[in-house]
Amino acid sequence: MFIFPEAFLLLLLLVPVLLVLRRSELRACETAAALRGRAPKRSYFFARLLLACAFIVSLTMVAARPYVAYDKSASFVFVVDVSRSMHARYSCSEPTFLDRARRVLRQTVDSLPEAQMGIVAFDRFAFPVTQMTTDRAYLAEVIDHGLYVGLMLQATQTEIANALSVVAAKKRRLPEVYGSVRHVILLSDGHVGGNYRRHLQAPITELRDLDVKVSTIGIGNAEATPIARDYAGECDNQHIELNGDKVMIPLRSDILKFIATESGGDYFAESETDRLISVLRSELHSQTDVRNEAAAPRRDMSTLFLFLATLALLGFVYLPVRFRE
Repeated sequence: MFIFPEAFLLLLLLVPVLLVLRRSELRACETAAALRGRAPKRSYFFARLLLACAFIVSLTMVAARPYVAYDKSASFVFVVDVSRSMHARYSCSEPTFLDRARRVLRQTVDSLPEAQMGIVAFDRFAFPVTQMTTDRAYLAEVIDHGLYVGLMLQATQTEIANALSVVAAKKRRLPEVYGSVRHVILLSDGHVGGNYRRHLQAPITELRDLDVKVSTIGIGNAEATPIARDYAGECDNQHIELNGDKVMIPLRSDILKFIATESGGDYFAESETDRLISVLRSELHSQTDVRNEAAAPRRDMSTLFLFLATLALLGFVYLPVRFRE
């Protein structure tokens, strides 16, 4: 299928190209005969024609934007903790909690190309950092370069309850965008203060009423981990202290399991990414997304034809050198 089928009118260029190449062949033969030389072989002109046609057809396909549409899909929202605690690590040689969350997120996104996905970042506040999309290059760019501690002005609190409330509000107010979302995946160390049950109960209930479950992924270590100091992206193997004591970040799997259980989702350890992917993949084949063709999940195939066009152009340029040999 094609986004711009009108681009196939460019194939009309094949007619003048055919005429020009045919005239070039005749002129070459006439010149060779007049100078008593040897004209290029017929296979040379045939190869030129083939490469020129391949170049034009490939560029036409790029302009037409071919894509593969998927009949069945599901939509997932990933909610990623970017609060200060996600800078936790024992030393500069280790990845931070956020780096580890990026790895889990990237592996999951790459393993489910047919799924629509969106990413919400949160610390004290929360907001979407991507649209709902199947564009894996776009999602990869955001995961690698758009998620970092300090993304918002103050990253000193982990407000999971607020993040879930924001997702519920998006689902309720923007059904044309988030209407098909039935599963939210939260990546966090779960390090929140206060009475977490009281704070989390309202957004969990709201999501459950909207037929949305929350699965959680615990990012952290078995033992509490200090937060490495980081100035302008440079780690100096020192740790953040408060009143002379190191700030230590525990993995609050109890809180994350509470969220998953109360909302009907599952809890996953960081090492269980494959199990998470398996669960999400099973949902791709159990939920039929009833949408029009224009909104259906798709994979753009233009890059393949751009590669073919490049090869055809290189072959066309190199061909005279090859036949002279």
